[in-house]
Amino acid sequence: MLKLSVVNRSLFTMVSLMAVLASPASAAEPPKFNIVEARKSVVFIKRITPGLGPGAGSGFLISDDGLIYTNRHVVIPADDSIKGSILLAGVPSAKDVDTLEYYRAELVFASEKKEGLDFAVLKIAAKKDAKAFKALPLASDKLDLGSDVAALGYPVVQENQPTLSFNKGSISATKVKIGDNAYYQTDAAINPGNSGGPLVNAKGEVVGIVTAKRGNASNIGFALQLGEIKIAADKAKLLAAKVAPETGPYDLKKLPVAASIGPKKANWVVEEGEITEGKTTMAIHNNGAPYWLTSKETLPQNFQMVIICRVEFLQGKQRLQISQKSMLRTLCVRFDTDETKTMILERKGTLVQFNHERILLYKEGGKDAAKVEQKGNTDDPMMLVITRQGGDTTVAVDGEIYLKHHDDKPSKGGQKFSIGGYLSRLQIADVSIINLEEKAKK
Repeated sequence: MLKLSVVNRSLFTMVSLMAVLASPASAAEPPKFNIVEARKSVVFIKRITPGLGPGAGSGFLISDDGLIYTNRHVVIPADDSIKGSILLAGVPSAKDVDTLEYYRAELVFASEKKEGLDFAVLKIAAKKDAKAFKALPLASDKLDLGSDVAALGYPVVQENQPTLSFNKGSISATKVKIGDNAYYQTDAAINPGNSGGPLVNAKGEVVGIVTAKRGNASNIGFALQLGEIKIAADKAKLLAAKVAPETGPYDLKKLPVAASIGPKKANWVVEEGEITEGKTTMAIHNNGAPYWLTSKETLPQNFQMVIICRVEFLQGKQRLQISQKSMLRTLCVRFDTDETKTMILERKGTLVQFNHERILLYKEGGKDAAKVEQKGNTDDPMMLVITRQGGDTTVAVDGEIYLKHHDDKPSKGGQKFSIGGYLSRLQIADVSIINLEEKAKK
């Protein structure tokens, strides 16, 4: 047996220790999940849509020039017919990662709703003298069952105080099919606001896009696998070259605000009817007879009107004829005419008439409706959205398009509009007016 002297043993131990310390693998070994670097790339996304409450979610930078991956449902409202959304991306500051610097984000790509692929790409831009954005690396290898992962994102605790959350877990199923797409299933904690954020492996590389949590089970969340977005992501890169976002960081005080008419009598011209003001709504009726309000401001030629309201049946003193029974719970919206003092049921300009049986659109002086759809209203609260762009007028209720009409000779706009009804009581909240002409110019 080989015996080492005390000196030789000490020398052998020192040499061995130095070899370990000098090992390239030990020196270059990154911390698990590489969270110090990974967190610099995870962004907070806020969507501001006129007529709706703000939406929030997460995303992550995949290029140093500002491309961001996220979910479609984070950046597009459930009623995707509503225009005028403003997108903001909060990026961790280079000076302090706990502080977010906001950038105006432009939508580069969003998958079609019918496709079921919950994926979107945004783009932001920094000023010329600013540092490049920190991109999060994408993993090329698929994960095995039980692999360590972590979900990063901004679960909404307080809307105006987004805080990054880091939740460790593992892969509990390597391939779950939801629709036509494959997802990782994970037990990493996922909460509202995490949507669109990255699911990372132990190296701090993205393996999936956090998309959903199963509502009837605990510790089960899903992340869209990167392989499912390859075609869409390649398409988005080509489209990104044509998108030029405003450079930031952005001063949030400069955010444009859509014109909004609050539920106060003083904000309207009351043509006929009685008004009762509440805290967040006002009610107007005329004992079953026609009633209506007129705006104080004019509409642009191309616009979108978002009306949060509720229509209740009110017969009042009216004696109904057989022909009137098809007009119960009537709500009217009229525009494209200067004759605002004319009774609301008169077919002046463009008149949208919505009752318990059907929705109708009349044009100036028309004896018959230009368009009729057999879709009636209920007495539940609803969001009524009327959009006029070019010769196309669309009416949507709670995200579903009820009526479409095309006019070869559209109005030039510039008139006030009226809202009212017949055989009904109308409760109305804010009415938001989005100028689609300004959006088109951008």
